[in-house]
Amino acid sequence: MFRKSIILLLIIISVFSTQALAYTTDDIEWKSSVDSTSLGWGDSVTNGDYEISVKDFNEDGYVHITISKDGEIVKFAPLKNGGSLIVDDEIKVYIKQVYPNINWAGEMIDPTVSIQIYRRGLPSFEITIETDESSYDPKYLSSPSKVTATITVKNSGDAEAKNVDLTINTGNLALNDGDLTHHYYSIEKGATTDPVTIKMDVPYLWDATSYSISADVIGYDIKGGEHTKTASKSVTIKEKWKLIATKSMTENIYMDETAHVLVNIRNAGVCDLNSITVTDSVVEGLELKDSVTLKKTISLKAGQSTAELFEYSLKPLKPGTFTAPASVAEFTAPNGKKYSVSSGTPKIEVNGPYITLTKSVSSSNVIPGTEITVTVKVDNTGDRDASVTASDSLPTDASLVSGETGFQEVMKKSSSKSYSYVIRMDALGDVKLPSATASFIDLEGYKGEKISNMPVVSVVEPVTETEPTTEGTGDTQPTSSEPAQTDDDGNGQSTAPSLPVEEQTEPGFEALLSGLALASVYILSRRKN
Repeated sequence: MFRKSIILLLIIISVFSTQALAYTTDDIEWKSSVDSTSLGWGDSVTNGDYEISVKDFNEDGYVHITISKDGEIVKFAPLKNGGSLIVDDEIKVYIKQVYPNINWAGEMIDPTVSIQIYRRGLPSFEITIETDESSYDPKYLSSPSKVTATITVKNSGDAEAKNVDLTINTGNLALNDGDLTHHYYSIEKGATTDPVTIKMDVPYLWDATSYSISADVIGYDIKGGEHTKTASKSVTIKEKWKLIATKSMTENIYMDETAHVLVNIRNAGVCDLNSITVTDSVVEGLELKDSVTLKKTISLKAGQSTAELFEYSLKPLKPGTFTAPASVAEFTAPNGKKYSVSSGTPKIEVNGPYITLTKSVSSSNVIPGTEITVTVKVDNTGDRDASVTASDSLPTDASLVSGETGFQEVMKKSSSKSYSYVIRMDALGDVKLPSATASFIDLEGYKGEKISNMPVVSVVEPVTETEPTTEGTGDTQPTSSEPAQTDDDGNGQSTAPSLPVEEQTEPGFEALLSGLALASVYILSRRKN
């Protein structure tokens, strides 16, 4: 038994050794490293780990060449034109031409040699991976149901490659047809292998995923040196589901017209979808005219569509350009992830006049009999002209002092008009002024009526000032700038000095006396005349 094991071991060693030893120098493929260089007596040149030196010349046309490695001479020889020196089957020095330069006296004057240096050629690999598509979408019949990959190997080096192995990795795509490993006994330099074709199934996925198809090559040179190469190609597999949400809306209406909205959902994927929640919302600037619910839960089979999932009408509130919010459809897949899609956001343009009234007062807190100014501002913020008739009315217990309480004229688009009048308020209390009204009509026949706000005016009693009095409980002492007096007992009680009492005159009596005096003077002067 032991003897059989030894024999088997020797056979294995022999097989692996044959690859490295079964070649001759003639089998080596050389690659020119230095095409030509000229060296004189004692000159040298370095090439990789080797140094080539010229030691001597003779009259017979020989040149003495040495090749050193790591500072030690490994080989030397005298060579003539066409001769060569090989070391380790790695480097070859070829003598192109020796120039002894012998003069008339038979002496060599500065001889030179032209040499060419070769290095052993090595194999090198190029891998090409091609697929019929870069992206695969199982939702479309035009997309292939199989990923087809073609792989080739080229020896782009300078020598033959032996015992080459190609290994293909599908990157987790399931192999449908073909082999993933291939062996080549030899690939000559410049040669390309026959294409290797494999096919893989296109998987059905909830999320788009990229897969990397790769290839590894390993081969050996004439001396058993290993050479490798790796390449890859990425392909994308699209998701198997596809929901399409569409929302359409009337593009242009007038203020007295109605906009129509339609929302549909389509399952364009290759799988059924359950419990799809669809939500819609109304565009700002328009109000819902119909009684509809804008949230529904549906289920759709592959390829199925809804028939007018949401259909409703909108009434414009004001002119302008408005953008509808997107309708949203969302569902939860069996993998637990939530997915959603949104529709487009259509626009609508609403045309027409838009009349607004604002009523204000010059003062909101007055006393009876006060005159206040009432101002009514009329705006047309729409994009069409309109004939406007505005009018106002007075509150109860108020009288018109001046001004007009209305107007009638054609108001241009994006224009304003104000009118004012003065009223007097007599009754006490909080008075809410009536709304101003405006009726309008435009050239399209669109008409309507608007009212203003109702400001409040507070009418209150005037505040009267009362004169101070000295009557009271006797606790109030008259003030004096004199210092306090103390009695003889020194008890600290103060005694204020007595003040003269002035005569009191009724208000207005002095003015009456002055008037009578002037009148008497005037009469006397008339009599004298």
